This record gives sequence, structure tokens and C-alpha cells, in this order.
Amino acid sequence: MIRNKSDLLREEAWRGVGTGVVVIPHEYGLRSGLRLHFEGFRPEEGPKFYIKPSGLSRHLVSVEFGKFAKPCIVQMQGASSERLKVARALIRQIATANEVSIEPQQNLDDWMITGSDFSVTVSARDIADPQSDQALRRTSQSVIVPLMAAMAELIGYDQAEEAAEFDEEGRLLESVVKRRERSPRNRLLCLSIHGKQCAICKFSPLNVYGAAGDIIEVHHIEPIGQLEASRPYNPATDLIPLCPNCHRALHTRRPVPLLPDDLRALLKT
Repeated sequence: MIRNKSDLLREEAWRGVGTGVVVIPHEYGLRSGLRLHFEGFRPEEGPKFYIKPSGLSRHLVSVEFGKFAKPCIVQMQGASSERLKVARALIRQIATANEVSIEPQQNLDDWMITGSDFSVTVSARDIADPQSDQALRRTSQSVIVPLMAAMAELIGYDQAEEAAEFDEEGRLLESVVKRRERSPRNRLLCLSIHGKQCAICKFSPLNVYGAAGDIIEVHHIEPIGQLEASRPYNPATDLIPLCPNCHRALHTRRPVPLLPDDLRALLKT
């Protein structure tokens, strides 16, 4: 894994987690990998993420804590039950297609940040060319980003919330969704669960447009504007992925948008 992969990882981390990261080369004997940590933390003061090739068709990805990370660990241990639930769901999503080990000897459903001995190791298999940009991007999106998002959720890293205020597109709909979700992490989890195909028309932008097709949007089935009080959203049941056309079509009815089933019925007529 060569040094010029750093920009790729920084781009994927910002897009998927909404946080800045520092990426540096890390040597593993005769092979080289990469080490990442969140901006705002020195490498030994918070979680450190590693990726390296293993064998002919694997990436090994892991997170562990530096020796001066106790204040960060204490902060993470005090995370709310909702944040912990999201973090666990993100790790479970990684485990649907990869081998995941959580130390010291914990399982996917009820793991906790125990201390400096806590670590997560992921073996991503069936990587055609572990040294290629394509392979690194695939592992970044399916493993590194959700792993970083899980740790960021527990830290309470909300840099993305500030960034969402200045959405370049400026659409009120998208801006409200991002602010209410507080970060891209709910979006990440929704797309991890449901995929990047429109839940109404079944259009898959990535299949049609390739790298330019990462335009799928996330829709709240129960409109957040209709809530009398804020509540947590479950990405598995309360959020769905939509193509921009279907998303806009739902919101042509105001103040209460069409239901997904209403639009499905219209498509059949």
C-alpha cells in the first residue's frame, strides 16, 4: 500500500463521517499500510485506525487506543445509550460481510469501551488487488468509514454538524435533513442497511453514473417538521434511501409529504 493513498482516505472519511482525519504511512515489516486518527487528537490521545494488506486478497483494518487516551476513553464511556446503539449498529453492519473481532472478548450486540485494552479488528476478504485504489476505496467505504463513524459517535464528534450549515447546494430540504441528523452518520447507517438504490423506483445512480453517481438521498418517513418534540430516528425503520427525483416528488405535497406507498402507486398508473 503506497503513500499516495492518503488523500483517498481523507476524502472518504470526510464524505462518510464528516470529520477531518490525519493519515500517515505505517510500516508492517516488509509491507506498508496507513494509520489514521481524528483531527483534534494527537495520535496517542484517541482512537487510532490502521489498514494494511494481508496475504493476496485481504485487508486488515483495526482500531485501538493510544497510551495517553484515558480522557478520550472516559468521554466515550459516558456516551448516551442512543449514541452507543448507533455505534453498535455500525459495527454490526461491518460484520455482515467481514470477520470482526472485538477485544477483550466481547460480542457484537453488547460491547462496551472497556479501557485502553479495547480494540476492534476487521478482516476484509476477497479483495482482488489489495494495493489498488479501487480496493482501498471499497474497504474504506465498507469498513473504515463505519468503524470511524462508530468511534466518532461515542466521542460526540460533531464537526459535521457545523459543516452542514454551509451546504453548497443550498436546498432547504437537504440542509434540514442534515442538521436534524446532527451528522452524516445516520445517513451512513441508513445506506449501510438499505443500500444505495432508491426504495421507490429502484433506480441505482452508482450503476448508471459510476463514481459520479453517489447522489442518493435519505428521507425521513415521518416528517421531522411534523414532530411536536424531537426524538431519535431508527435508520432501519424511519429512514429510507431515495433518488433525487423521488425525494423531490414526495415533497411536492406540503406541509405533509406523500408517503412512499403513495408515490409507488402513482408510478404504477
